[in-house]
Amino acid sequence: MTFVLTISSQEDVQRLRALALSVPEAVTVRSKNGEIALNAKSPMGIYAMDFSQPVEIISESQTLMDALRSW
Repeated sequence: MTFVLTISSQEDVQRLRALALSVPEAVTVRSKNGEIALNAKSPMGIYAMDFSQPVEIISESQTLMDALRSW
């Protein structure tokens, strides 16, 4: 499952990482153009991502997708 998300602050990055850590499934953050894909659970990965553009959140976790829909 894929969800497109706009991250606008450091707090949003922390919130996304906390959501990713709350589910057992893998969670990937990918740039819209598909050039960069990072593990959302990795602090080094998620803080290295450029959030100036919307990103795709990819996971098989229904719980995560439900939480993102109410973001």
